[in-house]
Amino acid sequence: MASAIAAVLESAQNFQFREFPLPGVTDDDAVIKVEASGLCGTDYEQYLGGLSFGDGMPIIPGHEVIGWIESIGPIAAKRWGVEVGDRIAIEPIIPCGVCAGCVQGAFSRCQSGLGYGMFQGTSSAPSLWGGYSTHVYLHPRALIHKLPKDIPTDVMTLVNPLSNAVRWVYEVGGAALGSTVVIAGPGQRGLLAVVAAKRAGAERIIVSGTTSDGTRLELARRLGATTVINVDEEDAVARVTEVTGGTMADVVLDVSAGAMAPILQGIDMLRRGGRLVLAGLKSGKLLDEVPIDRVVLHEIELRGVVSGDYQSTELAISIIRENPQALAPLCTHSFALGNVTEAVRTLGREITDGTDAVHITLTSDVH
Repeated sequence: MASAIAAVLESAQNFQFREFPLPGVTDDDAVIKVEASGLCGTDYEQYLGGLSFGDGMPIIPGHEVIGWIESIGPIAAKRWGVEVGDRIAIEPIIPCGVCAGCVQGAFSRCQSGLGYGMFQGTSSAPSLWGGYSTHVYLHPRALIHKLPKDIPTDVMTLVNPLSNAVRWVYEVGGAALGSTVVIAGPGQRGLLAVVAAKRAGAERIIVSGTTSDGTRLELARRLGATTVINVDEEDAVARVTEVTGGTMADVVLDVSAGAMAPILQGIDMLRRGGRLVLAGLKSGKLLDEVPIDRVVLHEIELRGVVSGDYQSTELAISIIRENPQALAPLCTHSFALGNVTEAVRTLGREITDGTDAVHITLTSDVH
């Protein structure tokens, strides 16, 4: 019987390679040959043992998956509009279609707890629920997107984080022509948020980071940021006040990891009626000293976001297709599946080769 090889996170910071039988395809599902998975901060949190949305460990991580249809049933092929050999991206969440969130079209709020990379462990048949593998099972309710075949692997794995940025900045944040957008945190998603804000027509795109983010802040400029702020050297709120002439920001997106200060600063950076979009995980920390009176009196909206959606993913694919070369500088590292621990530790800045890790691609090569 044909089999898949996967990197299983058996316990915190402990990957082990295991072999799993490939499931037989029914009329209504499919199996893909994984091309690669993109890595983001969620992968590192999961590696450390601090994040679980479902079964927990052992689990095959990898929620930013692209690959090629290897086998597919006729009903599934008709429903998804794909065939063997097509290149696709998989959305992380598998919607149930009947809960309150799904009925409203908000699949990121689905209550079923099904999805890829963070939900089902290896004990849930057929085990292949994550992209750190040579193959992934496609559930009948999976949401997939057909991809162009001529774009390099590393750039194509930006589709998931770019879809997040599009939804957070444009769909949820409401960035529009002439608006001012502040992005706290110049990581992978923060930098892609620059791309999304520019595409939405923002007049001012302000990105903040720390001294250790120097390379990333320069990359933010290259991608379209009009102002960058080193929060270790200047007062971020004062700088936004200066840049905007006191009109302040329409949207503040926090994608910083672990830091609480950007949230409090974000409230002070917003105009009356502005929107603070919260996307950065804080490792379970609680936030004190929130200026509630300012939030109330200035009618500031706070909105938490988890992921992109179908529409934002389609737009992300369109942006990548239009100019893949512009996004290539984000793709700093690529590792084979056999080097998964090195890949995740590089993402977490535990180890470095001298190049600041922004976007990391994990290919399905086990050697």
